[in-house]
Amino acid sequence: MPPSHEAAAERVHFIEHMGQKVLLIDYSRCNAAMMRLVVEEGHRVISRELPNSVLTLNDVTGASFDGESVAVLKSRVAANAPYVKRAAVIGISGLQALIYEAVQAFSHRRIPLFPSRAEALQWLVSDI
Repeated sequence: MPPSHEAAAERVHFIEHMGQKVLLIDYSRCNAAMMRLVVEEGHRVISRELPNSVLTLNDVTGASFDGESVAVLKSRVAANAPYVKRAAVIGISGLQALIYEAVQAFSHRRIPLFPSRAEALQWLVSDI
């Protein structure tokens, strides 16, 4: 059964950390088809917010990518830039590091990588 938009929507939601709203975009263990849907859902949510207001935590633990999902990710990360105040990534391992670097280069954004969710959340809300 192909992934559904409803399942993708469940992976994109706001959480609160230290009184701040953080958009959790959970790509963890996504296959490439679900990855594309979650990327689009993330963009839909982010683009409804005020410019330079969104804090995002992107979890890519165990996610799978293909050429199409990487292209969609690059495009949407660039399109989200005006809305995102800070973004952090967790869960990068192995060959995902190459995709991470490619997305940053294409989008002209530096998105810091953190070893844990706690560290990423702390950085996202610090000095705001």
